[in-house]
Amino acid sequence: MNIEILVHTLATDSIGARAAARLAQSFVARHQVTVVTVRGAAEPHPALRLPAEADVLALAPSVAAGDRDDDETSQLVIAGDPEFRRYNRADDERLRTHLSASGADVVVALSSALGAALAQCRVPHARRIARQPAPVERLPESVRARWAELYSELDAVVPLTRADAAAPEYGALRAAGVEVRQIPEPMLLAESPDKPTTGVVISAGRLVSHRRVEVALHAFAQTRATQPGWQLRVVGTGPLRRETRELVTALGLHDHVLLFDREVGEEDYYDADVALVTAERQDSARPVVEALAQATPVIATDAPFGAPEVLSEGRGGLLVPVGDVHATARALERYMADGSLRSAHRAQALRIAQSAGTEQVGDAYEELFGAVKAGVRGRWGRGRRRTGGDAPAEARTVPTADCRVLPDGAWEIALSGVSGARSVRVKEAGKGRKGVVDFPVEGGGSRARIDARALAVLGEGRADVYVVDGRDKERRLRYGRCTLGGARDIGHLSDLNHFHWVLPYATEGGYFRLRVWSRPSHAELVTVDYSDTSLWLTGWLHGEWQLGGELMLLLRRRQEPARTLAAGRVRFESGWFGAELNMDEAMRARLLMRENWDVLLADSGGSEPVRVARIADDQVVRRDVQRFPELVREEPTGLFGPDVDRAVVGLRPYFTADNELSLVVTEHP
Repeated sequence: MNIEILVHTLATDSIGARAAARLAQSFVARHQVTVVTVRGAAEPHPALRLPAEADVLALAPSVAAGDRDDDETSQLVIAGDPEFRRYNRADDERLRTHLSASGADVVVALSSALGAALAQCRVPHARRIARQPAPVERLPESVRARWAELYSELDAVVPLTRADAAAPEYGALRAAGVEVRQIPEPMLLAESPDKPTTGVVISAGRLVSHRRVEVALHAFAQTRATQPGWQLRVVGTGPLRRETRELVTALGLHDHVLLFDREVGEEDYYDADVALVTAERQDSARPVVEALAQATPVIATDAPFGAPEVLSEGRGGLLVPVGDVHATARALERYMADGSLRSAHRAQALRIAQSAGTEQVGDAYEELFGAVKAGVRGRWGRGRRRTGGDAPAEARTVPTADCRVLPDGAWEIALSGVSGARSVRVKEAGKGRKGVVDFPVEGGGSRARIDARALAVLGEGRADVYVVDGRDKERRLRYGRCTLGGARDIGHLSDLNHFHWVLPYATEGGYFRLRVWSRPSHAELVTVDYSDTSLWLTGWLHGEWQLGGELMLLLRRRQEPARTLAAGRVRFESGWFGAELNMDEAMRARLLMRENWDVLLADSGGSEPVRVARIADDQVVRRDVQRFPELVREEPTGLFGPDVDRAVVGLRPYFTADNELSLVVTEHP
């Protein structure tokens, strides 16, 4: 059967694009699948992981997802629809032209806007189906009547939740002969509920008012006294990013909350021990099921259309009242304090999510296709014609690597899009760098195990990853899904006589690359605390330190004239250090209105001082996700003499691109 999936674009890593990729995954094993994009190039965003067996057909490959190539508003999309402004007359014409000649057996539209357009377009011999991603009651009042009128022309409509399927509008569609079938959004399921404990709580979604991210932050703050070792990760884009960061600072969570300005991925949920959904309203249970599918228990509000449809109290998650900070904090503390409860709920979570697996959702759609009576809208087509630019599946079959951290610190690499693989090769990147390490491919040519100790021969810098066939031909690997929750355990490398740490990441082009840190000595930063006049730094030491005498904290100015400043003594015991960095020292040494100082430790052996850094976890670049507050104070009286005016000065720590700690010192007007 030929199936076409209509979506706005695949050029971005959006919720709609991910839905198209997952739905294609549900169909490709049994059908010929084409994803038809209204805007943007045919090449999908690398993060989408569209199955290689699916084709992509771009109706307007030269028009970016957010651009308009026609000033006339769309006549197919309902005025007032949330996506009405995304479309114009040119889009209408391209859709009509394509659908009239598509030759598809089934066309599935993934939004209310495209569903309305599909209802008004002639598609010979095809079943026309609209997936409704948001509850009908969320559509503007002015849109609903027209929505019901147009959707009565379709063969089937798929709401995502049972509560939405019970809406009166769907009753009217059933009366008009339209098949209405509630089918969940397909999810990629974790292989097993057994995964590393990470001490991570995740809160994901758009940073908008109804998401109530402030509830998540306040609740997490309440757990700090009894459960200090946990970290909260807030993942999502949106207009409230600045307000969210300011609240993190106000609650003193700067060292315990990471903010990621991007869409959430399956690997984010897999790397978490608990997922937190605090929204006051939900369009579907998608955020809850995404977490459950990665064997992650969920604490979620009992808002309609969301968690209550898939969770029952104490099975795979905990339900809390909307906006109740104290109840949310108590639920968090239950999970934080009880590893056996988390383990039991991990297994339950994965079982609950099974019905939303790609295979199960594919079966549900198969039943829907069979329920739509043959001959009502025409006969199944056998021909197929294409219009516009397209990307055939074979052009997108590129070798890709997924990876996960095993309990012993090794990585398991899962290969796809390759055949005849003999080994996975890691090669140092950069002129004059020649380090190479090979790892055999096993499991029928699909898996390789990378031992972190074997990578210790690589020097500091970057390394690229290739798959090698029997003729020693190299093909560079694409970056797939990497779950790195177990990367924060340094124990598996403690027997090395130097500090060594490696993390995988995706290049801008989507290729698999490693960031390698390799140093004789290392000072790993663990906490940054504040007093009125000082920063307090704590961490541990690894490598070739000579600790027979003093350990000194140093500041080194980056700007000219360069200067190294002794900023205080450091206490150390059993491999751990603690240091006070008094702000007066930076005030006294400053020469410019704004200058940068690097933070270092020096031992008594006279060797080169070592940068203080936070490296030994799973973040390749910390500066993008963690921001420290500024310590601001007026210069002490007489710091520069009685006749010198006092200034207000700020000192803010930050991480560099290499995750090393630096300070910016600024004189405020």
